[in-house]
Amino acid sequence: MFYLRIKVWVVGIKVMTLFNPPRLGIFRLLVAATLVTTVVGAAFSGESIKVFVLAGQSNMEGKGLPEHLVTYKNDPLIVDSYEVLRTGQDWAVRDDVWITYPSKTQGAKHGPLTVGYGTKGETSIGPEFGFGHAVGEALKSPVLIIKVAWGGKSIAVDFRPPSAGLPKQEIIDEMLAKAQRKNPKTTVEEIKARHGHYYRELLRHIEESLATYQIQFPELKGNPFELAGFAWHQGFNDKVNSRMKASQYDEYTILLIDFIKDIRKDLGAPALPFVIGELSTGGIPSRGDFQQAQKNATKLQEFEGNVAFVLTAEYYDTDAQKLYEEQYWKGTDEQKALWRTVGNDRPYHYLGSGKTYYLKGKAFAEAIIKMIGEETH
Repeated sequence: MFYLRIKVWVVGIKVMTLFNPPRLGIFRLLVAATLVTTVVGAAFSGESIKVFVLAGQSNMEGKGLPEHLVTYKNDPLIVDSYEVLRTGQDWAVRDDVWITYPSKTQGAKHGPLTVGYGTKGETSIGPEFGFGHAVGEALKSPVLIIKVAWGGKSIAVDFRPPSAGLPKQEIIDEMLAKAQRKNPKTTVEEIKARHGHYYRELLRHIEESLATYQIQFPELKGNPFELAGFAWHQGFNDKVNSRMKASQYDEYTILLIDFIKDIRKDLGAPALPFVIGELSTGGIPSRGDFQQAQKNATKLQEFEGNVAFVLTAEYYDTDAQKLYEEQYWKGTDEQKALWRTVGNDRPYHYLGSGKTYYLKGKAFAEAIIKMIGEETH
């Protein structure tokens, strides 16, 4: 039997604790990774790395283009932070924030934080861009972001937390019948296995990233890690689920509470700061029962001070929405060019607005920084 010494944040107070991890086999890998080398990088000299997990579905993957930030560089919400995003005519590459994106559709990607960690083009961005710059500017410690996201995934099925168990048999039967209309050979076991598959994959990617970060990032050799926060941006597939909608999304609230508890348990971080990013495809007019269901998950007494609901609808680009509605995206060459300065996707992907994705990520980071109470620059 062995114990892993980790740092735990409890309502903003950092304490050292000896912890016997529940997922012992995985944490053996983490200890092994920590002991791989005694060489300490000159830049950070053995400092603890703050690790943040960003997870969800396509809007955590990110469909934004960074050039939209050039369009809005004088926007009141961007002007004060724009300078740190650029190095001359290029996008800045941070030397204090690293990111690993093992689930990226086009293939796993790792490196220092810069543009290119979205999923719509080589330079596309998601919330990680604003998040990474915000934590990098605020915190004195080196930062590692682990981004894990897949498009089109629900918490009712794909991300279903283990403590929720399987849904009622009638729902399983309904799913089986639907699947068998496409493939008559589909079995009930296959339907059951779909539940929670991406929750398990999420954990696997997090754990493997923690076990190998010193190999992926030689600059961080000899630097231990501490889990510092988790940002969750997901919900579209659950929002359009008619069964969930009929109950005003009460089931979503219950599943999200279970998800937060299970993630904390499985990562051995019982007070891990957790951010729920508002699903606001459509902006402020889109707010309703679903957003309230997201917010309701924060009301559990044990979540007070360590789980936050972060509003994002205010960052929806209403100017881009007007151009979209006027179909500039398929208009004249001049109209298409104007459209590309602000958007590049449909409303359910926030119009592909780099401005929106940047500001959402920045807001997630600011909420977590407030919760951890970390000493800042």
